[in-house]
Amino acid sequence: MTEQIKTYHMFRRIFRDGPKHIHCKAIERAPLIHEGFPGTFNLSFTEYHWLKEYGKYVDFDHDYVFSTIQSCIRPNDIPLIGTGKSWKYLGVFEMADINGATALKSKTTQKFIHQYDISSLMTLLKLLDIPPERIHPSYCDGGKVADLTKGKYAFDFQIPKDEASVETFLQYGVPEENLIPDKTTDTFLSVNLKKEEQNWGVSTIYTGWGYRTEINVDVGSKGNSSLLDIGTVEHFSWRPIYEGDKIVGLGNIACDFTIGAVGLERLCMAINGLQRVQDVSYIAPFYERMRKIAGEENLMAGESLRALHRIYSDIAKFYIGDIGRHRKARINKMIKNIPDSFSLDTLTELLKVHSETQPWHPELPEGIKPTIERIKIYRNS
Repeated sequence: MTEQIKTYHMFRRIFRDGPKHIHCKAIERAPLIHEGFPGTFNLSFTEYHWLKEYGKYVDFDHDYVFSTIQSCIRPNDIPLIGTGKSWKYLGVFEMADINGATALKSKTTQKFIHQYDISSLMTLLKLLDIPPERIHPSYCDGGKVADLTKGKYAFDFQIPKDEASVETFLQYGVPEENLIPDKTTDTFLSVNLKKEEQNWGVSTIYTGWGYRTEINVDVGSKGNSSLLDIGTVEHFSWRPIYEGDKIVGLGNIACDFTIGAVGLERLCMAINGLQRVQDVSYIAPFYERMRKIAGEENLMAGESLRALHRIYSDIAKFYIGDIGRHRKARINKMIKNIPDSFSLDTLTELLKVHSETQPWHPELPEGIKPTIERIKIYRNS
């Protein structure tokens, strides 16, 4: 099947048009700037859509299953682009669900949906010529909350091992020695997100706790393993118990959330045997043009510019007003990553290529001018 996946565009269609859970709705992605992540940019898949649908992150009063291809910017990833890990990090990337993001008012089908998301991902990877032997999933091996969170939460609660995930990966042929037991918050979802929020019509907003399974694919050569995190499967299991603003324990949660999602660029890299994520079909022309007109390939500058372009295109597309001082500070750091040796004309030319290679984001041409103007203001300040 990989012969047919010659471009990212074609690969993207598989996730957009593939089968989903029953009653799944196709929706527009979240903007990169929204209230779900105050002070930063969109980091995840669900927060914006839950706030619109429910006004909160738990206690769902009706079922809501949706599918989209979500844009993300993780500012903490950008400094890693200037290191030996540059081959797997981008300034802006896209995530797609496998079967739909599934929020349910009850937990009656949780194990089935969670295991079905894993089985669907395993089936897809096999069709993409990634055999189980190359897959290395991490899973929560259980333990005390205080140990799993390295003392961030010190209350006494024992988290069981994520047996459902382990059982399903083994069932689909992943060698037992490939399973990665983990005892950190990488596989244990534990977030203190409680806050007062009157604008959405509720007094408090907080999120559920649960399990995260990270799916790694070995993209190295024989005898030289190199694991690439290409996706995740998550589900809620508990709700935090608060005393004031402090979490003091965990209780049963009535609602449910499960999702299986992949990073499209990384998965595209893995199935095409690419050495680095910047060589994915829609990104490669951007760097080809950079080498031609700037005489160098600067990944830090390129990924910062790509992220800025997406941010300012979204500001125009979604009519976003004041973005706040914390986001402005993050933007300034990105601009600082672009050397003055890259002229504004050069940057404009690069953004034209960036627009042309992403027809699924028709707002990009309109984002060129405000991006360049913001960089100009920074350089002149």
